[in-house]
Amino acid sequence: MRVLVACSLLACTTPATKPAGPRAPAADSPIKSALTSEPHAPVDVIVALSADPQHTTVLVPGPAQLALGEASLDAIEGASQLEVDVLEEQGNDAHVGVRLSNARFALWTSRARLLAALTRDVRIEGDFGAGTDSKEVVLLSGAQVRRLSHEGSRTKIRYVGALEVEGWVADDSLADRGTPGRRNNGRFPTGRRALMVTPGTVIRTEPKWTGTQLAVMSSSYFLDSVNQLDDGWYEVAYEDSDVRVHGFASTRDPPGRTHRRPSPQPQQTQYTPNATAPAHTCLYANDEPIGFLVGDQQALVERGTRDGWMTITIDTPAWGPIQFEAHGPNESTLETCGS
Repeated sequence: MRVLVACSLLACTTPATKPAGPRAPAADSPIKSALTSEPHAPVDVIVALSADPQHTTVLVPGPAQLALGEASLDAIEGASQLEVDVLEEQGNDAHVGVRLSNARFALWTSRARLLAALTRDVRIEGDFGAGTDSKEVVLLSGAQVRRLSHEGSRTKIRYVGALEVEGWVADDSLADRGTPGRRNNGRFPTGRRALMVTPGTVIRTEPKWTGTQLAVMSSSYFLDSVNQLDDGWYEVAYEDSDVRVHGFASTRDPPGRTHRRPSPQPQQTQYTPNATAPAHTCLYANDEPIGFLVGDQQALVERGTRDGWMTITIDTPAWGPIQFEAHGPNESTLETCGS
């Protein structure tokens, strides 16, 4: 079955498009200040998704909805984090723009699933206080962290990357949005001898089991060996674009707890595509345009339960197959939108 385009590739003549564009983020800082619930004009989702985002955040995939009050989408266990842009917020929910290789669309999810970004380098304090002397852990500007709790003017956060770090930072060191496209390219080479360890290896402030914990190895297997000590202890260091740590690790120390996400399990496609849907086919939820296809895509296109409406199912890496609405008189004539 072949799906034909019914209107311009640059705009969709849909009656449900909202009148106002998205709020403009601040242009003078690479990291936006905290999200608020201040009144604002309705967001034109299609306009927002058609433009490149100026500020983004990281979403830990979980339950989501294409429209508030609609059926919940279940995330694939262990699905990779996604870079999204926040379009608007309502109470504890955030409306985010998801940009995939095959489609761009908006959905609603819990604000608690959005990571915060550090606005500056921060020496992390644990529940016990900061590290001693030069033995410390520092999270670097731009690192993405999860908020755990709040007390006074401080927030307890958790960073999970090559290392896992948990502790307290000042509220004014956190922002809800960061620079799009930021990537961590891994451990910086230093020329020191590499010490191979296992996930769960604890880095401490002192070379003894009672030393306070600075960080735990999460997905990395190598540290820089600064000095070899007695009884299996090493003075170690590690640095990448997110975190810097200097402390002590033991090859005999029992492993610490980590919060690494499980590896995603291979998913079998639960639908059989029957058409090649053209680029910019408009995707709807609850009669509202919420996205569009990027490039021609294999999809399952079926007649809907109402005249003038179809359903179109595509695959996504975080929520598996998602069924959207599509507007048009039949399977071969669907409206388009986006640019």
